[in-house]
Amino acid sequence: MNTIHDLGGMDGFTLPERDQDFPLHEEWERQIWGLALAVWSKPIPGYPGGLRADIERIPPEIYLNMSYYEKWVWAEEVAVIRGGLATRAELDDPDGSLSRPDIGGFTPATPADVVAFMEADDSYERPATTEPRFQPGDEVVVMNNHPAGHTRCPQYTRGHRGIIQAHHGVHGFQDDEPRDAGEQHLYTVTFTAGELWGDRGNPNDRVNAELWEYHLESVTG
Repeated sequence: MNTIHDLGGMDGFTLPERDQDFPLHEEWERQIWGLALAVWSKPIPGYPGGLRADIERIPPEIYLNMSYYEKWVWAEEVAVIRGGLATRAELDDPDGSLSRPDIGGFTPATPADVVAFMEADDSYERPATTEPRFQPGDEVVVMNNHPAGHTRCPQYTRGHRGIIQAHHGVHGFQDDEPRDAGEQHLYTVTFTAGELWGDRGNPNDRVNAELWEYHLESVTG
């Protein structure tokens, strides 16, 4: 998306002082990190898009005044409300009464589940039924699309040329649109810093971005 939430970052928005250096400053930040691990190890039903997409839905005027883990709190609250694990009233009054949700056999993650998730050599690759359109060494250009919703294509890569560095097979497409993208091969694309940032880019630097086939066009046609 083309806002301050852009995956690649934007000029003019500096990292808040409290978020510099060691990332976990207070106990509540450790707790929200633990909650995030629990959600990832046993995904909440009805929680499409995940943490990153919900962080991008934070209104910009609030987002700019939030610390790093405050944004995570916002997103995890959205997750438990959408998944039916809690209501907004319950979250606003943590010392009040709590209902017991009934969401079709879902059980929250245990510490053992989180440990297993952290130790698992997992992959999101899916069986492929189509051949990849590109191969390592191919020159490609990133489509100059500017969607309103969540996209894993950083704005600074759009319209720029790069080289396919690696092919990673078929992976689930995580952009909000289009929902009918079909089977999507995933690639590592390498860009020169000069291609991305002109004279500001060090001629010795390279940037790798993982992009789906949907984001890419062939330079040669």
